[in-house]
Amino acid sequence: MNIEMMGFGEQFTQKEACDLLNSHVIKKENESNENLAIEDIGFIAGVITLNDEIEVMVKFPDELLQLSKSTFNKNISLLEMA
Repeated sequence: MNIEMMGFGEQFTQKEACDLLNSHVIKKENESNENLAIEDIGFIAGVITLNDEIEVMVKFPDELLQLSKSTFNKNISLLEMA
């Protein structure tokens, strides 16, 4: 019997998620914007395990997002801080 679980293909490991803590991020829709406003920059504020899946909490000034790895990779980019 072959059972496929929806949404459990690509997941954060605990180490991957914890290594991202305090990293600065932007939404991919803002990547092309050269003059980012402070409201466009967020950070990884936490790690949560929900239904045996590790997710990260991304805090922007006006919202808090809870993202799985696949959703994170699709919608969020890490900022390289110089």
